Amino acid sequence: MISESGQKPFTKDFRSMINIVIFNSLGFFFLDFLIPYFTSQQLNASGTEIGLIVSVQVTGFLITSFLTGYLTDKVKSRTKLILLGSFGRGTAYFILYLSLILKSLVGIGLGTFSIGFFAGFFWIPFDTLIAEKSNKDHRAYAYGRRDSAIGKGILIGAFLGFGIFNFTVSYNLSPFIIYLAILIFGIANFYAGWLFIRKVDETIKFPQDNSLNLEDLGENRNSNNHKFLIIGLAFILVVLLLANINGSLAKPFLNVYLLEVIVNDPIIANLAYIPSGIISMLLAPKLGKLADKVKPSLGITFASILGALMTWIIINTRNILVFSIVLIFDSTVVSTANLILQNLLSRMSIKHRGKVFGSFRFFINLGSIIGPIIGGLAWDTFGFSAPFIISIFVELSLIPFYIIAIYLIKPHLREKYKEKIKISPDISSI
Repeated sequence: MISESGQKPFTKDFRSMINIVIFNSLGFFFLDFLIPYFTSQQLNASGTEIGLIVSVQVTGFLITSFLTGYLTDKVKSRTKLILLGSFGRGTAYFILYLSLILKSLVGIGLGTFSIGFFAGFFWIPFDTLIAEKSNKDHRAYAYGRRDSAIGKGILIGAFLGFGIFNFTVSYNLSPFIIYLAILIFGIANFYAGWLFIRKVDETIKFPQDNSLNLEDLGENRNSNNHKFLIIGLAFILVVLLLANINGSLAKPFLNVYLLEVIVNDPIIANLAYIPSGIISMLLAPKLGKLADKVKPSLGITFASILGALMTWIIINTRNILVFSIVLIFDSTVVSTANLILQNLLSRMSIKHRGKVFGSFRFFINLGSIIGPIIGGLAWDTFGFSAPFIISIFVELSLIPFYIIAIYLIKPHLREKYKEKIKISPDISSI
């Protein structure tokens, strides 16, 4: 792929860096299914307890978000932060494996907390390196390439995790074998950290736009532009907090809802659940190209309306095939919206990208802690559909707030969007 200037959109080591993430991502989707399933079906946890267990992992990430954002901008070697994150997460998978064997709710909480805690040391410097190694006009595509690598890891991990799980459960084998994939995921994280140190040269960066001046580089900290940018950032972070409270209201209960309302066979349930976590990720580079071209406010508005519609269909179907297909579309919409937002945030500052991404992750994680707890209370109090119904109304009500936040931020970005980008003969975007 060549940019309009005739220059490749990424540095020469970008592809190698992205592909390493496959090894870090093997356990993502399997754990999303396994933890709610195990706690609800094996430990008879209530909806509130399931929400708390899910929130514990995000709490770990929350604690490290600001710290890692600061360190990312200050340390000379970001790859060492990524190494720490990879090794820490690898160890956490071993803790989780033992906790599942022992059926320890506290141990599961400790393992998931540790996975989240060390995730901050990985993803924030990694997202910053992606921004530094990519052309600003292909930034969403760059993050789409990252998501595609994650999708490949999820696909491989799903085959391993669900394959071992389904086979061993069918033959009623020992839990030591049923959850064996968790150990494999831990070892893969150790290997990924080692690869990152060997293959990624963080001194190689994509050349900056020659039109950027000192103000664009964030050196003039007393400028009016800087003040407006901070106000806009604060506003969008509050909106992100509310959006992620809403977005995580129902997500932890999707597979439980599937088991309780639509089908009671865990093997059929996970076969219906798997495609949504993989297909949208594999499509992410194409979604990223779209996100690079679409007007941010229009993209977020369209994604919010579609997301609410998909959620409404999910809770009004009892057909397992329809549920699976709609969940795929819903995941694709969410993925596109996330790429649009990450593209926007990566342009806010060059000098302080780590802090921006750290703040971004902090408020996302804070929302993801509060959301499952509220969703669990709604689940226990009002019934299985309650978290989803609340999510629909909140998602639609946040659209104007997103538009205001983007309006405040966009004029003061350090890396500007192109004035006019044609996405069809009759449609342009800003």
